[in-house]
Amino acid sequence: MPFIKWTFPVLFGIFLLSVAVRWPQLNRPLSKHHEFCTALSLRVMQIWYDNRIEKYNFNPVMTYNNPADKFINNNANTSGEMMDKDGNYYYVSHPPFAYYFPFFVFKALHIRPDILPLQIFNLCLHFISGLFVYFIVCLLSLNKGRSMPYRSAIVAYTIYIFLPVTMWFQGNVYMSDMAVQVLFIIGVYIALKMIIRERFYSIKYIFFYTICLGLMIYTSWLGVFFAFGVFVYSLLHVRANKAFRVLIWSTVIVGLLMLRLIIYQYSQINGTLAYFEEMFDRYIIRSGLEGADKGLFHFMFSYLLLIKTLIYNYIVHYIIVYAIIMLFIWFAITRKKLKIVFSDNGYRFIWLAVLPVVLLHVFFLNYSTQDFTVLYASLFFSVGLGILYDKIKKSGAIPLRNMQVGLFVVIVLMTVQYELMNYASDSMPSITGNDIRKNTIKDEVLFSYDPDIQPQLIFYSQRNIKYIKSKEEALSFLKSRHINKGEIVGDRAGKISLDSTLAH
Repeated sequence: MPFIKWTFPVLFGIFLLSVAVRWPQLNRPLSKHHEFCTALSLRVMQIWYDNRIEKYNFNPVMTYNNPADKFINNNANTSGEMMDKDGNYYYVSHPPFAYYFPFFVFKALHIRPDILPLQIFNLCLHFISGLFVYFIVCLLSLNKGRSMPYRSAIVAYTIYIFLPVTMWFQGNVYMSDMAVQVLFIIGVYIALKMIIRERFYSIKYIFFYTICLGLMIYTSWLGVFFAFGVFVYSLLHVRANKAFRVLIWSTVIVGLLMLRLIIYQYSQINGTLAYFEEMFDRYIIRSGLEGADKGLFHFMFSYLLLIKTLIYNYIVHYIIVYAIIMLFIWFAITRKKLKIVFSDNGYRFIWLAVLPVVLLHVFFLNYSTQDFTVLYASLFFSVGLGILYDKIKKSGAIPLRNMQVGLFVVIVLMTVQYELMNYASDSMPSITGNDIRKNTIKDEVLFSYDPDIQPQLIFYSQRNIKYIKSKEEALSFLKSRHINKGEIVGDRAGKISLDSTLAH
């Protein structure tokens, strides 16, 4: 098979070069640039692994299995309602599949979830994402992806692999937001192929589309926006082609079934009403509507600041891409040979790849200020640059040798940008957390005066730590729990031991 013999080794070799660039960043203490996401994910998976996932009804638990760790809400939920009768808190902001996938892989391999195994798993998802970027460019260029290496698709693949945002967030950082990226790219490819080739009645295409869509929704809310995009596109074209009804009904049925499954599953924790209350609280915060009751001027000012942050994130992560696009526009203006013509397939791709991301930013604007959300745009930019490369090559406006040198320069610049954005590492959370784990007693409740208890600190200490404002508050908590001993960790004066029996 030509793809396996010629193309795959080339693509895999390019990917290995990106791994070599990232090698110093792998398997070191979690600290910076949203690595708290990795800490949170590992916390869930390690508790499952050590205590059996069935004990928690397959829900993302955030409470360690020590009596002294119960009833302590560390980064789990905002309403405080997502707690079971045993005092375990759960993280339900996202659907659970992003935790299931690596967990069951590690379980099958008898590997306890940890930093390096999870990063290797994430790197595999990065490679698969890149492969489907390659296939999408081949599809849009009417080139068979299984044939000999296609230069323009390799360019798109290389850019995707070496984008600083994909190298970091599909390497060091793992959570639902990153796990859904590979499903999003595969989903765009399958939907695009169904539409372009009009394979609406193909059992194979329907099967893969529904499976991919279901897993996407079961991983992240981006899947819901993708389903909405496919649904609207199909509605707009169903009059001209009745076969779109298959895509409409497949999308609606799968979407409703997966949403029903998520609600049912998370309602097992503390009831449906508690789950809805938690999701309402999370939406108010993540949408940017928090503080809307403080007046229109305050709300508008805060909203504009959120938009400014989102734009800043796009500029920082894709500045090299913008430079390439500006250069292409300059060539298009100054050279008559070069013309920009979008085909119907190009517009279809833009709809499927861009609309879900735009909807996510609109509905979750505050959440979108976290720069890992710009990861989703890497599909559009990498495929777009691959197609632009193809147009320039076919026009002959720029010598092929110059284009190859330009690609090499771009990859070098992206590597430098990646290093500059992720050059430093603060290992304090791991040092403090390991110290807590080694020098505290599991029968004692741990307290802290610091309201910002980082997920990395919880992960390394393997303990839940309750935030308090005073020693009296700590003693009151111990009394309510009928626990005699507690300890305040991280205090400037050193550790403070508490004895509720002496205090009362």
